[in-house]
Amino acid sequence: MTALGVGRAHAALDYRDTLYRDTLEKAVDPPGDIIVDAGKIFNVFAADQESFDNNLFRLPTGVTDVSGTVGPNASREDHINTSSAGLEGQWNLGRQIVALDLRADDNRYASNTDLNNVSGSDKAIWNWALASTLSGQVGADYTRSIASFVNTNVYSRNMVDQWEYFGGARYQVGPRWAIFGGVLQANTRLSADASRANDNSRKSVEVGTEFATGSQDSIGLEYRYTDTSYPNILVSNGAALSPDYKEDRARLFVKYAISEKTLIDASAGYLKRDYTNHGIGEFSGDIWRASLQWQPREKTQILAVAWRELHAYLTADSDYYVSNGVSISPVWFASEKINLSLLLSDEKQDYLGSAPGVTVVGPRHDKLFAEQANLGYTPVRYFTVNFAIRREQRSSNQGQFGYNDTLATLGVTGKFGEFK
Repeated sequence: MTALGVGRAHAALDYRDTLYRDTLEKAVDPPGDIIVDAGKIFNVFAADQESFDNNLFRLPTGVTDVSGTVGPNASREDHINTSSAGLEGQWNLGRQIVALDLRADDNRYASNTDLNNVSGSDKAIWNWALASTLSGQVGADYTRSIASFVNTNVYSRNMVDQWEYFGGARYQVGPRWAIFGGVLQANTRLSADASRANDNSRKSVEVGTEFATGSQDSIGLEYRYTDTSYPNILVSNGAALSPDYKEDRARLFVKYAISEKTLIDASAGYLKRDYTNHGIGEFSGDIWRASLQWQPREKTQILAVAWRELHAYLTADSDYYVSNGVSISPVWFASEKINLSLLLSDEKQDYLGSAPGVTVVGPRHDKLFAEQANLGYTPVRYFTVNFAIRREQRSSNQGQFGYNDTLATLGVTGKFGEFK
């Protein structure tokens, strides 16, 4: 499940969480995903999820001949069952913490059985510390998922394999001032031949400094350099088109607690992307993200986010767009056993070019509005029930990309072991 309950059977890799921090950011600012005070954890879990998607292939409403567009016997809607198993562990060895998360998912489609697949995610992290001034993370993760049918004309089973290897360090110069740095190597591979142009290898290096102005307040500056390479693409005249690019990003970030119940987390900066082939839409300009977390009551919190960033879908990774959006997500912890969260998101996507094999007429502009609700119920500490429903409405000046979709999921998870 993703943070708000969207099922793994539907390429959660393409869904961007409003609280998203990428792997390198976590590595240079530990503990990231690790719960330092939790001590030893070892849970083995099993789960099962039933999903219903009324527009699995994200087709425009006007497409009535699904078999002709997608393939023989294809169905616009489908039921998907996902059976999962895995383990999560954490061990403290003095000041060193080692964390391990393993998960495997068996996804079975009731109608579109040719999409049946096995997905999963694995992660190993060493959260290290030397003396009281030097700390960081070293780790690796692997994710396998079926690619989303958003923003693509590939309707066959298209598996995405992603590997990441990362390391980061933070040196505490004084009680308030720290400097940090890290590296990341990431590789992405797609199984469908028509999507192989989006296979890529990405190398990133980041350095920065942060100054704490209070117990929860800080200000900092960071710089990241990224070098990404793709396979060469043969165009109509037989020439090779390379979408390789180099990217420089500098950002100022601020964390400020207005009160015990209100927290601001914001960043703003400048990003410049240069392509080896200058015919691809290059980008240089401002980027920013700001979130406001407010807890008006003990059991209620609201997260509001606004952003301007550069994004891409995995099935069209070389087809980037400028994303301008806002979202709001209230959460209500009704009791120790029941929690309810909502999400409203409105995003504008201005594309810089077009993906290989996708024909567009003129500049492309999309709008995506999403509504989502998630209900979690934990009757006992080792058993959880989750229900989620998500509605998406996408409009585009390129008609083939617009669609409406509703996805509902119901899942149960049982844990066995030493519980958190």
